[in-house]
Amino acid sequence: MNIFLEVFGYIGTALVLLSMMMTSVVKLRIVNMAGSLISMIYAAICQTWPVVILNLGLIIINSVQLVRMKKGKGGK
Repeated sequence: MNIFLEVFGYIGTALVLLSMMMTSVVKLRIVNMAGSLISMIYAAICQTWPVVILNLGLIIINSVQLVRMKKGKGGK
Protein backbone atom coordinates (compact mmCIF):
# COMPACT_ATOMS: atom_id res chain seq x y z
CA MET A 1 0.00 0.00 0.00
CA ASN A 2 1.14 3.55 -0.68
CA ILE A 3 3.12 5.05 2.23
CA PHE A 4 1.29 8.37 1.88
CA LEU A 5 -2.04 6.58 2.24
CA GLU A 6 -0.78 4.83 5.37
CA VAL A 7 0.40 8.13 6.85
CA PHE A 8 -3.03 9.63 6.03
CA GLY A 9 -4.68 6.81 8.00
CA TYR A 10 -2.34 7.29 10.95
CA ILE A 11 -3.10 11.03 11.00
CA GLY A 12 -6.80 10.25 11.34
CA THR A 13 -6.10 7.82 14.16
CA ALA A 14 -3.84 10.33 15.92
CA LEU A 15 -6.51 13.04 15.75
CA VAL A 16 -9.16 10.75 17.23
CA LEU A 17 -6.77 9.83 20.06
CA LEU A 18 -5.75 13.47 20.55
CA SER A 19 -9.40 14.48 20.83
CA MET A 20 -9.77 12.28 23.91
CA MET A 21 -7.22 14.49 25.70
CA MET A 22 -9.20 17.70 25.14
CA THR A 23 -10.67 19.36 28.21
CA SER A 24 -13.17 21.37 26.17
CA VAL A 25 -16.07 19.28 24.89
CA VAL A 26 -16.46 21.53 21.84
CA LYS A 27 -12.78 21.11 20.89
CA LEU A 28 -13.04 17.38 21.57
CA ARG A 29 -15.94 17.01 19.17
CA ILE A 30 -14.35 19.16 16.45
CA VAL A 31 -10.98 17.36 16.57
CA ASN A 32 -12.76 14.01 16.78
CA MET A 33 -14.83 14.87 13.71
CA ALA A 34 -11.69 15.81 11.77
CA GLY A 35 -10.03 12.54 12.73
CA SER A 36 -13.16 10.57 11.93
CA LEU A 37 -13.44 12.22 8.52
CA ILE A 38 -9.82 11.38 7.66
CA SER A 39 -10.26 7.84 8.99
CA MET A 40 -13.48 7.44 7.02
CA ILE A 41 -11.79 8.53 3.78
CA TYR A 42 -8.89 6.17 4.46
CA ALA A 43 -11.27 3.30 5.19
CA ALA A 44 -13.26 4.00 2.01
CA ILE A 45 -10.08 3.90 -0.06
CA CYS A 46 -9.17 0.59 1.61
CA GLN A 47 -12.78 -0.59 1.20
CA THR A 48 -13.25 -1.44 4.87
CA TRP A 49 -16.92 -0.58 4.98
CA PRO A 50 -17.61 -1.30 8.66
CA VAL A 51 -14.95 1.29 9.57
CA VAL A 52 -16.50 3.75 7.10
CA ILE A 53 -19.89 3.28 8.79
CA LEU A 54 -18.39 3.66 12.27
CA ASN A 55 -16.65 6.92 11.40
CA LEU A 56 -19.69 8.27 9.56
CA GLY A 57 -21.74 7.54 12.69
CA LEU A 58 -19.20 9.38 14.86
CA ILE A 59 -19.31 12.39 12.55
CA ILE A 60 -23.12 12.48 12.69
CA ILE A 61 -23.20 12.09 16.49
CA ASN A 62 -20.61 14.81 17.02
CA SER A 63 -22.38 17.15 14.58
CA VAL A 64 -25.75 16.69 16.28
CA GLN A 65 -24.23 17.25 19.71
CA LEU A 66 -22.45 20.42 18.56
CA VAL A 67 -25.72 21.79 17.17
CA ARG A 68 -27.50 20.96 20.45
CA MET A 69 -24.76 22.64 22.45
CA LYS A 70 -24.96 25.73 20.25
CA LYS A 71 -28.72 25.88 20.88
CA GLY A 72 -28.13 25.55 24.62
CA LYS A 73 -29.71 22.12 25.02
CA GLY A 74 -26.59 20.02 25.41
CA GLY A 75 -25.02 21.31 28.59
CA LYS A 76 -21.38 22.39 28.63
